[in-house]
Amino acid sequence: MGTVEELLERVQAWARTETNVRAAFVVGSQARSETPADEWSDVDVVLLADDPARLIEEADWLGEFGTPQLSFVEATAIGKEQERRVLYEAGVDVDFAIFPVAALPALLSAPDAARAIARGYLIVHDEIDLEQAFAGRTTEPVGYREPREIVHDFWYHALWAAKKLRRGEAITARRCLDSALNGCLIELARAHALARRPGAEVWHSDRFVERWADPRALDACWITASSPEELPDALYRICDAFGALAGEFLPADAGVVAARRQLAATLG
Repeated sequence: MGTVEELLERVQAWARTETNVRAAFVVGSQARSETPADEWSDVDVVLLADDPARLIEEADWLGEFGTPQLSFVEATAIGKEQERRVLYEAGVDVDFAIFPVAALPALLSAPDAARAIARGYLIVHDEIDLEQAFAGRTTEPVGYREPREIVHDFWYHALWAAKKLRRGEAITARRCLDSALNGCLIELARAHALARRPGAEVWHSDRFVERWADPRALDACWITASSPEELPDALYRICDAFGALAGEFLPADAGVVAARRQLAATLG
């Protein structure tokens, strides 16, 4: 296997003879006309199977498409199933997201899945009329959390991180800063972009965040700490950046004011 096209031809031939697989389609950059694939893109293949567990637990079938160098299983980015990620010898990396056939309606009801389908798909194998199932999917930014929910989440975890730091769990506190607080910051940047530009093209998680987020949020995304001594300052800095962005379109409530005060008392 040398190219993505060759890979998909092999997936198609395999799916036609693999009775466990009822449908296969490609989403993501390899199927989009806007923001299409480049030399750094992976391949996102969705498999709908009668027995997904076999494809997750076994890896022998991956050799049908090339010579695997690395392979492991993790949770899918969308939905609540698993995917098998593979790096092939030619440098092509593939995410095989594997769902039971019966889960398709629930999958397509997830806003991020609907948007992924609406942005483009390529059907490789189909025994269940995917075109009909995909009809009417939208890229409209629905399904995101309310800004106030994001704000409360952020301040809860900011205070949680401060308490962990004071207890001596500096690594746990930094992980909270880099993951939970940074994640809330990106969520708020999305809400901020939509408040300022209704209908703006925003993406799930941190995809293409450099294109749609306020520059102040992007700068704040780089805030971290390389030692326990730097953590208090890093927490204050990300809280200040988050608060400034939130304050532009969402007034602070009494809970946020109290959390700010408790954070300062905890960090000293």
